Amino acid sequence: MSWNEEPWSWEPTQDILDYLGFAGVETTRDQLARLHRRRLIGEPFHDQSGGRSSLVRYPAGTAERMLRISQIRSSTKQLDELAWRLWWEGFDVEPDLIRTYLLKRATRWDEQLRELRVVAGEANDDESGERDVLDEVFFQHLKAGPAMVSARKRLGRGSELYAEFSALLIDLMHGDLSSLERVDGGLFDREATGGGAAIDEESPRAGEVALQAMQASMDTAFIQLVTSLDDKEIASARPVALLLLGLISQVGSIVQEVFGGSGHGRDNVGKSLITMAENSDEQVLALLLTSSFLKDDGVRGVLPDVTSVTAPPPAIPFLDFLRLRFLAVEVPGFVALLAPALVRDAFATPEGALRWHARFDEYWLSHFFDLQEAMALRPDLFAEAPLEPDEETKIEVEAKKKNLK
Repeated sequence: MSWNEEPWSWEPTQDILDYLGFAGVETTRDQLARLHRRRLIGEPFHDQSGGRSSLVRYPAGTAERMLRISQIRSSTKQLDELAWRLWWEGFDVEPDLIRTYLLKRATRWDEQLRELRVVAGEANDDESGERDVLDEVFFQHLKAGPAMVSARKRLGRGSELYAEFSALLIDLMHGDLSSLERVDGGLFDREATGGGAAIDEESPRAGEVALQAMQASMDTAFIQLVTSLDDKEIASARPVALLLLGLISQVGSIVQEVFGGSGHGRDNVGKSLITMAENSDEQVLALLLTSSFLKDDGVRGVLPDVTSVTAPPPAIPFLDFLRLRFLAVEVPGFVALLAPALVRDAFATPEGALRWHARFDEYWLSHFFDLQEAMALRPDLFAEAPLEPDEETKIEVEAKKKNLK
């Protein structure tokens, strides 16, 4: 099927470049071509019907994907990590790119393990599966640059941070608080069978099962963990790891808020928990640990329904940009909403986006009929746009107008 049959399935190159410029990002056609060759954006379509020069169009979603790529590249220049972060956020990325990145990380961490043992002078075959580097990654923000001689004192603790948090969160999501209960029975209080408190060994808590699975995986080399997973298992672990890391990050935000000014270091703990959800090393480790307990039917059964991961929309989506560009020509005064400083503020921060949207809502309500007349000229472009402001929208707009004064 050609792009002419489904016009919204393709995005002209110039429109993509205009959208990125609108968001304050300078990109060239050559950069688009390079990213396509690295398989970070989709295959372009070349229409030769226009004569000597071809009209190049990219698949729908390329403009917003390029915007996110540009934002991520401000913090990393590594294209394999860029692919990982896109995939982690919900963009479609070829599975072999993700597997290649996981194998690269696994190889590096296994090498670090061997180097640690050589320096410590304790290399032996029995320790070949220890997961010391987990501590280095998870606790790198709690202890900055520890000496090699003290590194062994922290071995294995980092993996427990994600594992124990996740086990507790799984129990809490299941409504099982037994792990938090205190046993206050008397010294001679015994069950008739003669044991201590009754324990249902046949039905362990889901969190306990998950914890045991993660602890067992810590005795396996990273490279073995990665190669043991197929593409489906990797994809299935992502939304669960995202959920758990998100909850851990929220705990970190609370700790930071409560203890931020205490001066006892708890604010650093809060920051480290927040960082876990944002750092690619922690994300990979969480993915591998999560995959270990998802193989258990009982643990999967108590987890909430986790929806598939989808990339968050930008402050102003590409289709809305096309609509705004059209209205700026047809409606006098509308172009003021598209002042570069205002638009870039909207893309820069959530607060800036709220301010811009408040201005748009106010203008839309006060120039409703002019906008409707212009929109009627392009029903194909505004098919999904609202046709009439409802009462709730009017109330929200009035409230925003008061807040902006």
